[in-house]
Amino acid sequence: MDFKQFWKNSWAALIVRHFLLAAIILFIIIFITLKGLDIYTHHGEAEKVPDLRGKYTEEAEILLASQGLTYQIIDSTYIRKQPQGIITEQTPEPGSFLKKGRPVYIIINKKAEQKSLLPNIIDLSYRQAEAMLKIAHLQINQIIYEPSEFKDLVLDVRLNGESLAIGTQLPEETAIDLVIGEGIGQEMIYVPLLTRKNLTDIRNELLEIGLVVGAINYDVIPNGDEDTYYVYQQSPEAGQQIASGSRIDLWMSKDKNKTADSKQEEEDFF
Repeated sequence: MDFKQFWKNSWAALIVRHFLLAAIILFIIIFITLKGLDIYTHHGEAEKVPDLRGKYTEEAEILLASQGLTYQIIDSTYIRKQPQGIITEQTPEPGSFLKKGRPVYIIINKKAEQKSLLPNIIDLSYRQAEAMLKIAHLQINQIIYEPSEFKDLVLDVRLNGESLAIGTQLPEETAIDLVIGEGIGQEMIYVPLLTRKNLTDIRNELLEIGLVVGAINYDVIPNGDEDTYYVYQQSPEAGQQIASGSRIDLWMSKDKNKTADSKQEEEDFF
């Protein structure tokens, strides 16, 4: 049997023919698929990614559109020293190549500055206060030393010379001043009359003359409204002389007319 007859009549030849036909069909399918993918994905049509950092999203949109690209915001951060709303980071990096229609992923600087709550660092050591301020994203501008019974404790927190209440909202990275105790001084100071004054005014008044607030006793436990309470008794009493840096204990009530006598009457009653 010659090759021509074998090719026409042999079962083996039939199998080979079917195999070759299947291979040809598979090749055509793969070729068409790859060609379609090239057309769909714009194979070979890539654009150089511009540097968007430092630009606003409106500028980036115009620049990218001219190259057939888009952008997508994936995150935001807050950098105090940079303009609000600008692009701070991008992916892919500038100079990379990206196919038309694909997005550049960007991170922008927030348009609203972040706020931090001033933590309660009064009567804490300087080291504790420093750690708490760092967690709250606040900075220390300068240390002011004042006479105090307890050395290295925080007596007051100030910004531009003004005392700050605990819980005050401040922009992140604000630099504040800390008033720190340096120990008992040699100077003798007359104790002022503090009755019918609130705690904020008292702190400022005492710090100005070299004294500090000691124990605070409330007739009713406050609920975040400490500044609505007024002193009705103090120890030491007004007019006594004490060393600079000494503490003055306070008894406070919302009743501005309450006196030490009324406190004594309550104690006698019970």
